[in-house]
Amino acid sequence: MDTDVRYTFLDTLDHLPSELIRGLWTLQGLELREDQQRNFVDQEAVKEAQHLERLLRQHREWLEFQKQEMREMAAVRARYEAYEGTVESRGKPSRALRENATAAAAAAEPKPPTPLKIKINLRPSQPEEPRYCVCRDVSYGAMIACDNKRCPTEWFHYGCVGLLHAPKPNKKWYCCDKCRRQATKKK
Repeated sequence: MDTDVRYTFLDTLDHLPSELIRGLWTLQGLELREDQQRNFVDQEAVKEAQHLERLLRQHREWLEFQKQEMREMAAVRARYEAYEGTVESRGKPSRALRENATAAAAAAEPKPPTPLKIKINLRPSQPEEPRYCVCRDVSYGAMIACDNKRCPTEWFHYGCVGLLHAPKPNKKWYCCDKCRRQATKKK
């Protein structure tokens, strides 16, 4: 039978004045509340310790990753220095050695991704203005006309069709193969 000493002790004090007993009971209740708060604080401390442990584990993994990267870079540097040493000693490296060095360099260096191009139109458009080009925007900047007289679009922005400057004056420009065939077709 597990009984708390505090309870048994207070039970033996029945002969004391009631105000004293009431005060002792109040102290005991406050102490029990303090135990509950201490348990809460202990639980919070455990949660914080677990969080710190997770952070340490993540940092350790990151350091291991960095360590592996450094090893790979050291290996690449060693291969490069060995390659440079053979070039200096013989004058010209062998084809197999060049291919191995090129393959190692290609494997070690990831290719950068191609940039994503996004066109953003910040100009306010007026509904009464005619629309041109494949972008269906109003006329602005340098534009070029399709040499097909029956082209439904007719005018195009240089940037939208991939032009940097105007073609030569005696050269005809068509927006697509369909317009080229249509314009060159015998009437």
